[in-house]
Amino acid sequence: MKHLSVEDKRRLGQLYINGGCTMEQEQYWETLLLEDTEAMDLHIQLLSSVELSMPDMMDSIQFTDNVMNRISVHLYKQDERYIEYRRRWFEHPIFHYAVAACVTLLFLSTGLFDKLVTGDLNVIAKEQKQTTPYSEQMMDITVTWLDQLKR
Repeated sequence: MKHLSVEDKRRLGQLYINGGCTMEQEQYWETLLLEDTEAMDLHIQLLSSVELSMPDMMDSIQFTDNVMNRISVHLYKQDERYIEYRRRWFEHPIFHYAVAACVTLLFLSTGLFDKLVTGDLNVIAKEQKQTTPYSEQMMDITVTWLDQLKR
């Protein structure tokens, strides 16, 4: 990186701030700002002098309204792009639920679930008083069911 005098840095910084630099000059100035503290100080001074020479914003409320209106139009355009995208019929969640329901009905009608379980799984409430806890009864039924599956 070649070394510039303070006056050359001032001219390059002024060109950069005013937008009159070439691409190479912009890249050189940005690199110089990162590496040279003197260039950064000069850049800050130039920005403050440009700020003082700029006219004051007369109607800040109108400016804010204009910006907000542009933002809402921009967001509306993004929404339109999203609306234009339509999912294909097989990407819709209802399709997946319908397929699952059809497969379940197919398994039920062919008796596939009955072939998995060969034992009697009826749990009939006895009219007598239950002396054993309900959880033990369920455990006994489950154990007998598992024993039948192993056979």
